[in-house]
Amino acid sequence: MHQLKNLWLIGVKAESQVFHGNTAQSPVRVVFGKNYPSLILLLLRSMKRLKRHLVTAIVIAVVIIGIRFTQDLEDWSKLLAYQPPPDIAKLATMTTMTDTARRLFYVNQPQIETSKSSLNLCKGSEHTIVLGCYVASKGIFLQAVTDPRLQGVMEVTAAHEMLHAAYYRMSLLEQTQINKQLQAELSKLQNSRILKLVETYGNQDPRSVDSELHSIFGTEVRDLSPELSAHYRNYFTDRLSLVALSERYEGVFTTLKDKAKTLSQQLVTQNSALEQLAAQVKQEAKMVEIERSNLQTTIVANPQSDYSFRVTSFNDRVRNYNQLFAQLKQQTASYNQLVTERNSITLEERSLVESLENKSARQVAR
Repeated sequence: MHQLKNLWLIGVKAESQVFHGNTAQSPVRVVFGKNYPSLILLLLRSMKRLKRHLVTAIVIAVVIIGIRFTQDLEDWSKLLAYQPPPDIAKLATMTTMTDTARRLFYVNQPQIETSKSSLNLCKGSEHTIVLGCYVASKGIFLQAVTDPRLQGVMEVTAAHEMLHAAYYRMSLLEQTQINKQLQAELSKLQNSRILKLVETYGNQDPRSVDSELHSIFGTEVRDLSPELSAHYRNYFTDRLSLVALSERYEGVFTTLKDKAKTLSQQLVTQNSALEQLAAQVKQEAKMVEIERSNLQTTIVANPQSDYSFRVTSFNDRVRNYNQLFAQLKQQTASYNQLVTERNSITLEERSLVESLENKSARQVAR
C-alpha cells in the first residue's frame, strides 16, 4: 500500500508539466475527474486479492515441497540399510525399471511368498488378488510362480504393483491428469480380457479402477498415447519388453482356450453325427432280428423248401448291419479321443491356474 501511494504521487508530479521541445512551459494542472478515487480503490482491492492468492499459492507450494521432502527423507531412511535380495533385484532388472521405479519398488521391500496362504494379507486390499498386491504402509507382496509355461508372470506382477505405489505417490492434480488420459485410452481399447477385468474392478470397488488402469495399461497394453508413453518412461526404460512378457504368458491361456473352443465345436458336430448313426444301427438291428425270426419260423414250417434267396437277403442285411456297427465303433472312438483331448486341456488349464493363484478361478488380476 505504501509503495502504491508513492507511485501515484510520482505519476501526478510527472504529468503536472508539459514540455515542448527543449522549452518548459508553464505547469498545467491535471484534473482527474470524480471517478479517479474509485479507480485507485479498485486497484488497491485487486492488489489485495492478488496478494492473498499469491500467499495461498506460496503456502501450497511450501506444503507440497515439504511433503515431498519428508517423503524423500523417509525413503532415504528406509533404503539406507536395505539390500534387495537377488530375486527381487532380478525382477527390477527384467522389467527395465528406472532408478525412480527401483526406489519405489525397493522402498516397499517386496516379498515373494511361496505358500498359498501367505497372500491372505492381500484380500483386504484388492478383491481379485491371485498374484500379488500393494498394501500401503506394509509393502509389496508377490506370489511365487515357478511353472516354466508362465515365465514372465512374476515380472509383470512386480511392475504392476510398483505402479500402484507410484500412483498413490502422485498429487491429486497429477492423478486427475493421468486419469483423463487413461480413460481416453480405455475408450479405444479392444482387448476383451482387459475390458472384462476393468469391469470386474468397477463392480467390486469403483475407487480402485483408476489405480488399476494405471498399472494395467503400463504393463499390458502395447499401443498408448504419446503422453502416456512419456509418463511410463519415468518408470521403465523398455516398457514394450515388459508388455511382451505379459503377452507371452497370456498367450499360453489364449492358446489353450482356442484349442478348447475348437474341440468343443468338433464334439458337438461329431456327437450329432454319432447320435444319427447310433439310431440307424439300432433300427438296422431291429430289422435283422425281425428277418431272422421270420426266416427261422418259415424254415421250421417248411424245412424242405428252398430258402437260399431269403438267406442271401438276410446275410446281406447282417453285413450291412455289421458295417454300420463298425462305423459307429470307429466314430465313437474318434469322439472319445476328442473328449480325452478336451479333458486334457481342462486339466492343463487347471494346473496353470493352481500355479498362479491361491485357489478358485483365475482373474488374471494383481
